[in-house]
Amino acid sequence: MPCRFSLLAVALLALTGAVQGVNFPWELIQLNDSHIVNFSAVAFADTGPQEPLYGGPECRAFPGSTDWPTGMEWRRLNETMDGALLKPVPVGTACYPGPSYDVRRCQYLVRVAGSTRFYLDDPLTSLTQWTQGNTCLVALNAQGNCTQGGFPVYVVNATNVKQIQAAVNFARNKNLRLIVK
Repeated sequence: MPCRFSLLAVALLALTGAVQGVNFPWELIQLNDSHIVNFSAVAFADTGPQEPLYGGPECRAFPGSTDWPTGMEWRRLNETMDGALLKPVPVGTACYPGPSYDVRRCQYLVRVAGSTRFYLDDPLTSLTQWTQGNTCLVALNAQGNCTQGGFPVYVVNATNVKQIQAAVNFARNKNLRLIVK
């Protein structure tokens, strides 16, 4: 095995002409100055002024607060991330009276989803009810209201480094809570 690695390394050096790390294709797509130049909300912390980019209160911004990003800022973030920004609703909405009510989907969620990859693949579910505030529980014949509660308002379906960098920078610079799933 060491001989194969050595031959591979020599072959790569011969192809590139320099010593470089080998990246996966999705690692090559990165945030750069052209993305940041007119959108400082995604700037890296080690660039620009020496003072912190965010100098407001210690509490995180939340929907409806004066420091919550504007619709235009969310649109710019989505453009920077090539459409990876999602605004999903809690899956439990299928079990509550209203426009999203779907009895078949609710039955699936209650009976089968827990033994499948459904919750792992759902971009909004953080796999614990505690952080979500139990505001939209999945239950047959659910009563009351299903609200966003502690569920994230926006989710990034990141498929490359640029999207991760933009999301983390935006959350830091806009003082947003960040959940990594």
